[in-house]
Amino acid sequence: MKPRGYSGSWIGALAAAVVGLFGFGAPAQAGTVPVDQAPQAWVTYAQRISAHFQAALEGEAPAAQRFHAFLEQRMQPDAASGPTGVPVVLSIRTWIGATGRVTQVEFAPFGDPQAEADLRQVLSAQSVGRAPPPGMRQPVVVRLSLAAQL
Repeated sequence: MKPRGYSGSWIGALAAAVVGLFGFGAPAQAGTVPVDQAPQAWVTYAQRISAHFQAALEGEAPAAQRFHAFLEQRMQPDAASGPTGVPVVLSIRTWIGATGRVTQVEFAPFGDPQAEADLRQVLSAQSVGRAPPPGMRQPVVVRLSLAAQL
């Protein structure tokens, strides 16, 4: 069941999420591969991860619904300061095991331990259905847009 007042997806452009890097760290660090230099099999697999994350975050699981409720509450403008606390884009560092299951996710904290735990729970419960392509570096950094989509 959708939270009361639910008027669309808060996980806005996830289907078109930018898949950032393959490997650990920022683009300038050794060992990372920018998406435009990655083999097509890696990019396709990362898009598969994005699609699974999108479906999970739009799902009916209690943790997904709590995360939606958190976003709706946080996106309500505060009279003094406007929307508070949640970045518009979250970078999610994702590790996938040999069976295709998500084994670990990391992201910068955004100030609400329960919402962070819910997001981690939803994403960590995913399986992308198959192992990463041979030689694919991890973590895969997936950027999730949290803009409202009506």
